[in-house]
Amino acid sequence: MNRGFGWFALLLGVGLAAAGALVTYGLAGGPWAGVGAVVGAVTGAFAPSVHDGIRKRRAARKSWQDTVERRPHRSWARLLDPRFGVVSFVGRQRELAALLAWCQDGGTGRLRLVTGPGGVGKTRLAIELAQRLSESGWSCERVADGREVEAISALRTFSRQRALLIVDYAEARVGLERMLSALADDQHADVKVLLLARSAGEWWTRLGITEPAVWDLVQSATSGQLTLVPEIAAGMPDSDVIAQAVSCFARELGVAERIVEIYDSIGRGRRCVLDLHTAALVALLADGSPRAVQVDVAGILDELLRHEKHFWYASAWAAGLTEGPNGLSALMLCQVVTASCLLGAVNEGAARALPGRVPGLSASARIGHWLRELYPPGPEDPDWLGSLQPDRLAELHALRELVASPELARACLTNLDARQAQRALTLLARASADYSEAEELLSQVLPDVANLIVHLDVPLEALVAIYNAIPNPTVVLAAAAAAIAQQIVNLLPARPKAAIRAHWLSILTGRLCDVGRPADALPVAEEAVAINRELAASLDYLAERLPVAEYIASNPDDPNRELMMYRHRPDLARSLGNLGIVLAALGRWTQAQVTLEEVVAIFRELAAADPNRYRPELAQSLSNLTAMLSNLGRPDDALPFCEEAVALQRELALAGSDSDERGLASALSNLGIQLSELRRPADALVACEEATAIRRKLSADDPDRYRPDFAKSLTSLGLYLSELGRPADALTACEEAVAIFREVATANPDRYRPDLAASLYNLSVTLFNLSHPADALLPTAQETVSVYRELVVVNPPRYGPQFAKSLDNLGTWLTKLGHSADALQATAEAAATYRELSAADPDRYRVDLAKSLQDLGLMFLNLGRSVDALPVFVETAAIYRELAVTSHDHNSSLALSLYNLGATLFNLGRHTDALPIAEEAVAIYQNLQETSPNLPSDLGQFLDRLLALLTSIDHRTDASTD
Repeated sequence: MNRGFGWFALLLGVGLAAAGALVTYGLAGGPWAGVGAVVGAVTGAFAPSVHDGIRKRRAARKSWQDTVERRPHRSWARLLDPRFGVVSFVGRQRELAALLAWCQDGGTGRLRLVTGPGGVGKTRLAIELAQRLSESGWSCERVADGREVEAISALRTFSRQRALLIVDYAEARVGLERMLSALADDQHADVKVLLLARSAGEWWTRLGITEPAVWDLVQSATSGQLTLVPEIAAGMPDSDVIAQAVSCFARELGVAERIVEIYDSIGRGRRCVLDLHTAALVALLADGSPRAVQVDVAGILDELLRHEKHFWYASAWAAGLTEGPNGLSALMLCQVVTASCLLGAVNEGAARALPGRVPGLSASARIGHWLRELYPPGPEDPDWLGSLQPDRLAELHALRELVASPELARACLTNLDARQAQRALTLLARASADYSEAEELLSQVLPDVANLIVHLDVPLEALVAIYNAIPNPTVVLAAAAAAIAQQIVNLLPARPKAAIRAHWLSILTGRLCDVGRPADALPVAEEAVAINRELAASLDYLAERLPVAEYIASNPDDPNRELMMYRHRPDLARSLGNLGIVLAALGRWTQAQVTLEEVVAIFRELAAADPNRYRPELAQSLSNLTAMLSNLGRPDDALPFCEEAVALQRELALAGSDSDERGLASALSNLGIQLSELRRPADALVACEEATAIRRKLSADDPDRYRPDFAKSLTSLGLYLSELGRPADALTACEEAVAIFREVATANPDRYRPDLAASLYNLSVTLFNLSHPADALLPTAQETVSVYRELVVVNPPRYGPQFAKSLDNLGTWLTKLGHSADALQATAEAAATYRELSAADPDRYRVDLAKSLQDLGLMFLNLGRSVDALPVFVETAAIYRELAVTSHDHNSSLALSLYNLGATLFNLGRHTDALPIAEEAVAIYQNLQETSPNLPSDLGQFLDRLLALLTSIDHRTDASTD
């Protein structure tokens, strides 16, 4: 008997004895005195027996409670947990039907993937699917995190019936690949595995890369992948979804229903089902009892969090944690919950240590047990503690508290073990996709967390899971992603399977480019290409011996027949695409073009064999090739590829996924650039406006991923509007682009400062076109030059042209604003930069050099420095004379340079030298008037000036002869 039960027995015995004594006292002196004594004795004697009976009943109750699964404790927020099924399933009938058909058809593969951003209903769809299947005799289970490896074998120990295993957050599961390997090895085809993830990225591409059986599972699942969008049913308005949720929540809470009207004060974009359900719940929890309640969707999670905090306070008070001088304050409770959300606890000891992360607190078993009572672990949770649900609410709460308390952030994000680091970075990475307030925190703490992770003794599988949680693309997490990818490459075995190494080298290439390190990425990209080329060559002999069409015809029952023949060619094409992008970033355009032409050729071949799978990558490769040809000054050659890319992407975008919409926007943006370079600004504007509209919508839904692309479209939009004489409209677009790029360049300067410079350049052009005063224009133009000056030091071939162009324009604007000395300095530096570029690539930059020299010579003339202008005009005329030999398009520029040279010689009194030069200029212009009737009218005026100069030279020559 333990001490607690002993004290209970003693008190019980004393109480019963006292009762007997009272009875004796009441009967004292009478005939019943003896009876009273007997009662006292008997009650005292029965005390141990009564105690034993109570103790046995308690033990039996505890045994039963341990046997049955206790329903998790409910907070207000947990009413939204799809596992409770408080709100009836609605919508998603098409997706549900597709999954039911997959489960019932043994020939459709054993693996499926459902993706979608947080809150769109992936888990609820999976639960509904499991319930439908369970009614048909299936065994349906959710696989606990960390239990993937033994899931298949454990299932087989107790069940041979048809089974569905659901893996949520598949992208962050360490043992997923081994689980799928066990699934592939399992001889019974009656087990299906459903994966849920926020996106299908590199983690999905990598699965099975070295294990054919797993690779087959993934390839089969790819064609049936479901991507959930916020709209849960075609034609079903948000108001109907909310009304249904209100009815369900009101019944659960025992309150009257309300009419809920929603609005969005900040225009976040599409509303997911979690937002709508949360709005319904918040309306029912609101104070007062108006029949109709208006709810701002932008603030519903904040309001729900306020209610949840009241739940914490009440629970802590009931547990005695807030009493006395050492009681927990409201702030401490919030921070303790933050530590729990962020780090979790695998056992009781870890839970006891959690409060020690909070400033002013130390480890506490009482607080650890309070956290467990607050959020008990669910049946499939591997940890000792559960967590605040839904996940987006936990992410929001943790972010708010960490931002508010740098001390808490440091305590929670240092001295972590591998499991804690994985949880923390996963939560923060997911939060970055939903909450703009995450950016500042993530940009501050994630580099430290990434450094911590790469220096931890973290298993390779855990590091991969952490990496998979990081969105791609991303601004604030780019540095962390690059550091972790580098560490994964470093941790690969000394002699890994070649395909695994090539895959991670390709990933590292992209991440290094994302942080503006193309020089570091080049050897990584080259190694990936070399490995993949060797792997592809080892299987290509099959295609040489047996053409694809013939193989398909002779193997009609093989669903992956063409893919097996080209298994490594997609990886080769992808790694070549990365290499082309790196070469372009280094300014090696010709090499990039050759590389990307090979990429297009491979994806054309693959898309012919499997259009559904490879057309998106063909379209992207066409867009990349277009950009390279444009950088080489070949818009005519680029245009057909660009138009083909747009047509392909438009077809793909009909599916409605963000990735396809993003591809269409990228292709349209490239089309606008080509049309602008072909002097078709009106057509360029149409393409750019469509791209901008798509990117604005995507950016509203996911700012971290899509805002940079949106700002690029705004930059181009401003340029085209300026070209069409609409500077006022251009100004709005340019200012918005600059504001966005200032923000993202702060988080990731190496990657986005070039875009900031380009947007500043367009803004300065627009301000000049609007005749803004010098104090408004010059700071923007000078900042443009300043940013490009920093960039050109790092990568002269890449940024030299933009630097020279910004200097040239600055010189022109300074001249018109009356700052002649400053203008001369800027133009002279532009000419020097173009001279260096022309020495390396004369075919491309000789024209730019000649134009810049022309401007420089005119500035010398305007300052009365004809002696300095003379050698500049001599060089300018010599360049244009060479150019005119190969193209008559340069004749007008040659005549202008000759005029300037002749005028300079005339000003210096060298009339005899000036005469033949002026005569040559006159002859060129007269010939142009005869052969080119569509010349601008101002050329006729210029001819009049030439004739006047020639007359003056003749008079001066005659006078000196006399």
